[in-house]
Amino acid sequence: MTASGFLVHNGKVLLIKHKKLGYWLAPGGHVEEGELPHQAAEREVWEETGLKVKAVSAGTLLQSSSQTSYHPLPFAINLHWISKENYQARLKSNNPTKPHPNKLWPKGCEQHVVLVHLVQSTGSLDFKQNLEETDGIGWFGLKELEELETIQEIREEAKLALEYGKNE
Repeated sequence: MTASGFLVHNGKVLLIKHKKLGYWLAPGGHVEEGELPHQAAEREVWEETGLKVKAVSAGTLLQSSSQTSYHPLPFAINLHWISKENYQARLKSNNPTKPHPNKLWPKGCEQHVVLVHLVQSTGSLDFKQNLEETDGIGWFGLKELEELETIQEIREEAKLALEYGKNE
C-alpha cells in the first residue's frame, strides 16, 4: 500500500523525478505501520520536497459543502506492477505466502496500490530536493505535462490534480 500527494499552485503541479524509476511523478511512498494513507502522503511530500502539506478531499475544493469523511479521501487509486518476477517466483515456491527463510524475493514488492491525494501547502513553497531519492523536482503546467518523461497514468493524475486544484 502506497500513497502520493499532488500539490497544486498557480496552475502548476509539483513533481519529483524518481531516482529508481527514472520518470516524473508525485511525491509518495509506502504507508507505514500505524499510519493512515493521507498521513503517508503528507509525510512523503515532506521527506521528498521539504514542504509541509495537509491532504484534502478533492470534492471539498470543488464544492462549498462540508467534507463527508473523517479523513481526506484520495481522488484516484491505481495499481501497478513493481516486479512480475517476484510474483512468478512466489507462485512457483513451495510456500507462496512467504519466501524461504534463507532466500528473499529478488526485488521486494510485487505491486503497489497507490492512494492518490491532493495536498495543500501549510507553509512556504520553497522546496528542497531529496537527493537520495530524486533526480529532480519542479513545477509543471498542462503544456509541460505533455512533454514530460513520465507514464500516462501519472500524466492523467496530474491533469486531474490541476483541475481539482485550479483555485489554489
